[in-house]
Amino acid sequence: MRHLLSAKLSELHGNAFEEFFHDVMSARFDGYLAVATHGNLGDLGADGLMLHERRLYACNGPEVDKPAKVGDKVKKDFAKAMKKRGGDFDTYVFVHNNRRGMHPQVSKALSGLRKDNPGITFENFGHRRFYNEFCRLERHRIEDLLGPLPARKVVTGVALEDVLPLLKHLAEERRPTRGLSDIPVPSARKIEYNTFSPDVEDLLRQALKYVPCVHTYYDNCRDPGERDEVAAAFRDHYEMLAEIHDSPDDIFDELECYILGNERADFRMSLNARVVLMYFFEECDIFKLPPDGWPSVPEPRSEG
Repeated sequence: MRHLLSAKLSELHGNAFEEFFHDVMSARFDGYLAVATHGNLGDLGADGLMLHERRLYACNGPEVDKPAKVGDKVKKDFAKAMKKRGGDFDTYVFVHNNRRGMHPQVSKALSGLRKDNPGITFENFGHRRFYNEFCRLERHRIEDLLGPLPARKVVTGVALEDVLPLLKHLAEERRPTRGLSDIPVPSARKIEYNTFSPDVEDLLRQALKYVPCVHTYYDNCRDPGERDEVAAAFRDHYEMLAEIHDSPDDIFDELECYILGNERADFRMSLNARVVLMYFFEECDIFKLPPDGWPSVPEPRSEG
């Protein structure tokens, strides 16, 4: 589904992209309103609305990506939305078809608007958000939008595009574990609380020692919103998996597959994927948090 969706988005621009977005949102949410242009009134500053959630969606799918022009358009579209629809929304959602994510100039424009409008929440709706919404659709709905899914399981060895630069960073910067400090107590407690099997616990503890490499990457990332967007994607995917699987081991395995594809990866790449997951595990974006008062030293597991 991910590959079919990516191919679909790559060929859609302008009105075709906007219509596809309306189709997806209408399939996902009963309360979604696609706003059509009407004569001299236009669309009154909105491409789509969720009235109960007070969210306004603004689509941008240019065939030729010119970040400076897109940044200017973001500002003009927001000003129009505030003038025409200011009382209808508290969240402004920028919808785009840029495969590589939000360009820094566009991110800068949205950051400036966020600073100047503290009462409005700004969100990014790109490829990863489309994928998250598709994951919650029934198969017949997905096939209505993308065409028939393969009858047999497809082997995919392509790593998740959102974290490719991070995986490359880990491949270059991660060092052997000798001399690294033990994992922090909160993370150790969280591992215990989620009742992973002993074998998986060992793998997670090994990966957790490399998490500072991920902090270094995001601390120096050129796009200040990249970390939050990737975290939101992992959180949504985790919540979907938690509805399907009871075993935390199975959930973690599926999350690793979400990063690497389902083709067998070598040990170094698998470890790097686990390091990425353990970063979001430690940041509390995935898996359950121990409640207050949960014992610091859990009872030992029985051998039986």
